[in-house]
Amino acid sequence: MSGFNCTILNEELLKHSPKLVTLSAQNANLGIGLNSLQNASKFFEMNLDLQHVDLIRNNINSLPDGLFDHPFRHPISISFDKNNLQSLSSFPSNPNIFKHISLTQNRFSCLSNDDITKLNIIQPSSISLRGNPIECSCKTLYFMKWVDHSGIISDLTETECVLQNGTLANLSHFLQNLKTYEISCQTKFWVALASSVTSVTILVFILGLLYYRYRFAFEYFFLRIKMKLRHYQPLSDEFEYDAFISYSHKDVTWVTDLYDKLKPKGFELCLHHKDFLAGVDIAECIVKAINSSRKVVFIITEDFLESSWGSYEIEMTRMHAFREGRESMVIVILMDDIKKDKLPKALKEIWYKVVCIVWPSNFEAPYNSEEMFYDKLCITLSDGRMRISDDNTSM
Repeated sequence: MSGFNCTILNEELLKHSPKLVTLSAQNANLGIGLNSLQNASKFFEMNLDLQHVDLIRNNINSLPDGLFDHPFRHPISISFDKNNLQSLSSFPSNPNIFKHISLTQNRFSCLSNDDITKLNIIQPSSISLRGNPIECSCKTLYFMKWVDHSGIISDLTETECVLQNGTLANLSHFLQNLKTYEISCQTKFWVALASSVTSVTILVFILGLLYYRYRFAFEYFFLRIKMKLRHYQPLSDEFEYDAFISYSHKDVTWVTDLYDKLKPKGFELCLHHKDFLAGVDIAECIVKAINSSRKVVFIITEDFLESSWGSYEIEMTRMHAFREGRESMVIVILMDDIKKDKLPKALKEIWYKVVCIVWPSNFEAPYNSEEMFYDKLCITLSDGRMRISDDNTSM
């Protein structure tokens, strides 16, 4: 069949040659023809005496399923020289079907693990590989070890391989130093692994530092996105509360008394023990309370400074004030004779915008009474509310 254009084949072409022993089909375009068969298993169905098949130079990329799935009476010597094969994935996996497989001048860089597994099943007596772009590298180490141990490559001394530096080496000579090369590959692997682990560790450390430094900003924006997905819309001009009171739960008695004094004066105050909904994440409740309040009042006591939630609420308020341009929304009530240097860092950073009112510790001193304290607090709480009210009246 050599030299014929066999792009279109009939499945019964060889049916009337049951004694066929040698099939020579060089340069016959069988790469197209064989794969165009609707049922390739019928092509050699009647040729069970085949012993030699020559398929040189046929642009074969793969074999059709079932082509050699027959009980041939003798192992076949088959030549796929000068084709385009890169793997044996399309080859049959029946034992003892092939005696010699010639794969010279194809496109093999190596035989993959699957190819090697298939060859171990087929058990050919020899394979020819010269003329392929065989790669000798750490990546093909398994293939080279198999070649060295199996002894199945018949043209080993005539086969060249490409080293990692791009130069050519005789595969037989290269295998003589395979053990040393394997050790160098293992060394490279561990060096690469150590470098990767070090790089990942450094990256994680840097990301960890960034997260720790800006953790409240990340959490604030995450909570804002979460609330937006839940269709929460903050009010733009009017607020649900005049102030959100941030305090330690140990100061709840004093805060309740504060609430009772301010409520009759018309102030709506948000307290977590009164207004936070059960079952809702407390961090989300805090952000929602800050967004819904014109002012945020921090009751700074010794117990507040020891509370982790107090620091959290300060950070969330600072993030909100920065994002919304509301730096003047913070009111600080200092109690227990607490000095400024003991205040949290986040509060110190916005101290120039904070309104600070000190709870009177000496009621006998002039202008240092509880009445004066509440007058100052009411004036401060009314500041934004009065301005909004005036704007609405003018409209």
